[in-house]
Amino acid sequence: MAQWIWYPGDFELYHSMLLHSRRTEYDHDYPAMWHVSRPEYMCRFLKNVDLDEPVTLTVKAKGKGFVRAEGRFLGGLDQEITLPAGRYEVEVAVLNIETFPAIYCETAPLVTDETWVSDLNDVDPRPVGFEPRFLNLEDDPAVFPFAYQELTPVSAETQEKGVLYDFGVESFGPVTIVRRKEMGEIGLYYGESREEALDTEFTLIREKLEASDEPYTAPARAFRYIYVTSEAGKPEIQAQLEYLPIEDKASFTCDDEALPKIWEICTRAFHLNSREFFLDGVKRDRWVWSGDAYQSYMIDRYLYMEPQIIKRTIRALLDKAPHKRHINTINDYSAYMFLGVQEYYFATDDKTFVASVWEQLKDLYRFITTRLDQETGYVVARPGDWIFIDWHRFDLEGPLCAEQILLHQVYLAMDQLSSLMGESGDYVSRAKCLKERILRDFWDEEKGGFIDSFTSGKRQVTRHANIYAVLYDFADSEKQQQILENVLLNDKIPQITTPYFKLFELMALGQLGQMEQLQDYIDSYWGGMIENGATSAWEEYIPSRSGIEHYQMYGDKYGCSLCHAWGSGPILLLGKYCAGVKPTAIGTETFEVAPHPGRYQHFDAVVPVGEGTVSVRYADGHVTVETDVPGGTLRFAGQEVQIPVGKRVTI
Repeated sequence: MAQWIWYPGDFELYHSMLLHSRRTEYDHDYPAMWHVSRPEYMCRFLKNVDLDEPVTLTVKAKGKGFVRAEGRFLGGLDQEITLPAGRYEVEVAVLNIETFPAIYCETAPLVTDETWVSDLNDVDPRPVGFEPRFLNLEDDPAVFPFAYQELTPVSAETQEKGVLYDFGVESFGPVTIVRRKEMGEIGLYYGESREEALDTEFTLIREKLEASDEPYTAPARAFRYIYVTSEAGKPEIQAQLEYLPIEDKASFTCDDEALPKIWEICTRAFHLNSREFFLDGVKRDRWVWSGDAYQSYMIDRYLYMEPQIIKRTIRALLDKAPHKRHINTINDYSAYMFLGVQEYYFATDDKTFVASVWEQLKDLYRFITTRLDQETGYVVARPGDWIFIDWHRFDLEGPLCAEQILLHQVYLAMDQLSSLMGESGDYVSRAKCLKERILRDFWDEEKGGFIDSFTSGKRQVTRHANIYAVLYDFADSEKQQQILENVLLNDKIPQITTPYFKLFELMALGQLGQMEQLQDYIDSYWGGMIENGATSAWEEYIPSRSGIEHYQMYGDKYGCSLCHAWGSGPILLLGKYCAGVKPTAIGTETFEVAPHPGRYQHFDAVVPVGEGTVSVRYADGHVTVETDVPGGTLRFAGQEVQIPVGKRVTI
């Protein structure tokens, strides 16, 4: 089947370029603070064919150019060309300075598909890029194919200067205003909360329209509430939900009365942030952050198992060589790139994708390693670096322990990926030396955990490095138990307030078998959001706050995102640790189901596995499992049973 094809990465870079230019705050444009690569403007598309008879074809293109065979000019694009019988290397050259070069041909054997290669007039042909959504000639790869649904407000409340529309839940999409010139200037004030929409001085997302008789369609934006003001009369408002039609494969129900609503706000937040790429939040940034995306890759595999958006996001984040800054300017966000690719490969066995980004990964690796401290091999802050990890007060004097553990995982990931690509390196020896130094410099036996920094003398313990040490099995089982008792279950260690790093902590607790602790926290934390009016998962929730204090962040009265992808963690936690489903071999060729009910008396879960799903039911001390894919093993109550396809197994 014919499809539009382009140079690999161009589609993602073009839409990333558009995306990162769309943010606005307080009536001002706010483009991304990091380098955003552009797509290539010139590309050659190549395919070898052996024709027994002449073929007449037309190559459609986005751009201008020509068709050539064996160096002989045949004609231009978008015109009928006859290719005589014979053996050829067919070349289609396209230049496009507005979007990016792309071609489409329906004539066999020159149908445009993944059998073509492309290059930049160099000696490095690469498999072409394509998206399954662009199969028809009338499709335009420069226009992202969202779906749309009409939205109806649940209420329209007359205010002093206009009408406040409430759409009931968090939404995202374009709004059309039908107006008349005598209405004068019209104001649009978008709010994730009622207070934000009505507080016109501090509303982050807002717009003023000059008097006109013409309808106006605003850019797609996030909202639950929209306050429309006018000098006279009441303009009509029409809103749409803009979304990707991705089907949930997962579900989870249990005897916990709070959980259905928690599942609902988490899935809504995740769907709204699943767009061209995985976004951080739909209101404020609407950018692609590697740390947010890393968690979204994991959640995707426990809700959709939809690989295309993962691949698009990775390509959008990987800058062109040579790298000059860390991804999003953040050291740890560069590290997550390697972990994300390695974990994606383990789940999918998609070697083709790894090969398509391998050279960029190697360049990013070279960039990271050239900025390490030459004496210790540690990650250290260089000019332009942002040592982040989380919104937390770390002891940042000298190397930070959490960064070093991530670097250790980068080495291990590079070792696995380089072996896959048929290459070798000193990754294992680097990892071994680094681990020895970390254990020597950062492990505090008296405190029973890893300290932030050894150079300041403060020997401060925070949760973050210790969570990594558990999550990535960096610490041995004895140290992990010490970390559990002295750090994770120690209320004297400052708590984590963002759902972002709280997800990592809850994963560590799940890995250590602390299921009831995990379940209680889901109820209290995400349940607390709901008690405060959440219709989707928030960027941050601090239980001690009340009222509009919950909406404060980054020095802005309404700076906290009330629809953030990293707040969707319970989807992953319930599928991976409570239902206990996880792959045990590359490509999910084998997987295990090892449920941990915790305090739930019964639950029913459906979890994506490879190309299918597995259903897990727990009740009255019995677990029943059924799946439509092979390779499953059920482990429960000290027993182990293979799971035949299409047959129920009970322990």
